[in-house]
Amino acid sequence: MEQQDVMIRLSGIKKSFLQKKGTLEILHGIDLDIKKGEIFGIIGMSGAGKSTLVRCINLLERPTEGQVYLDGQELTSLSERDLRQARRSMGMIFQQFQLLMQRTALENVCFPMEIAGMKKEKAAQKAKELLELVGLGERTESYPSQLSGGQKQRVAIARALATNPKVLLCDEATSALDPNTTAGVLELLKDINKRFGITIVVITHEMKVIQEICHRVAIINSGLIAEIGSVEEIFQVPKTQAGKELVFHEGKSREGYKGHMPHCYRVVFDESNSNEPLLGSMMIECNGLVNILAGNTRNIDGKVYGQMMIQLPEDKELREKMIANLRAKQVIVEEVEYV
Repeated sequence: MEQQDVMIRLSGIKKSFLQKKGTLEILHGIDLDIKKGEIFGIIGMSGAGKSTLVRCINLLERPTEGQVYLDGQELTSLSERDLRQARRSMGMIFQQFQLLMQRTALENVCFPMEIAGMKKEKAAQKAKELLELVGLGERTESYPSQLSGGQKQRVAIARALATNPKVLLCDEATSALDPNTTAGVLELLKDINKRFGITIVVITHEMKVIQEICHRVAIINSGLIAEIGSVEEIFQVPKTQAGKELVFHEGKSREGYKGHMPHCYRVVFDESNSNEPLLGSMMIECNGLVNILAGNTRNIDGKVYGQMMIQLPEDKELREKMIANLRAKQVIVEEVEYV
């Protein structure tokens, strides 16, 4: 990828923490390019290192080794003064909002502008415009205790936009919200991305968040990038075990389940054949039955994709006939380990 197309470049990022029993390395050498203007997802199970990684991007955690570049500028070589200036180009949105409870919504949004030395009148005017942008134009004088979780996160988004950032870093920004509120916040982030061309990095453990908002995604596992690609590619054919866990089981732990079911397959289809009775016609044409284990649909970048987990018969010849029948209908069929 050409440097002029890259907003964030991570090169050989390692991060270790000192503990009583020695050094614990969380990141083991991360290489990653994030394009200008894209919504990029970083997903992993709990403990994979994703939150440490996002904090290394803006150097809230300084990498033990490696370089971080923002729009071509190497942040890891800057003085503390220059780094503070560079950080104004990166807004951050947290899971727990991090609002100042003694300040109104307007005053919270003004806060980073005041730190940057902007005059109070100008900061207040811009804060009002930003709160209007996020749908809170009538709540400027409300305190955080008077706002819902979704409204608090919208104030946090407005605050993150106050310094005209090139990048928004979202660390589990919707994890504390209910599904309906999450959908509204994700829609707002998509609108901000389209309207201002801001690069957005989404850190999450939820595949449905990635599928709803992101253009590309990196799966992090045990402090390393397991795989990277478009959301569509990763959803259709995840290549690694970590990717399969997140796509097939949406990151849910399978501890406590006993036994592996034999002859299980994942069938992936898109909107071109979503209205066709794929399994029904296959069972009639092949004269055999299947066991449907699970299924769901996803909207990825405006397109509908679906997946079903099915168990095929014991008979090998019949199984192969059914697989060929489905593949002839232009769907992806892949054998999977299903617990």
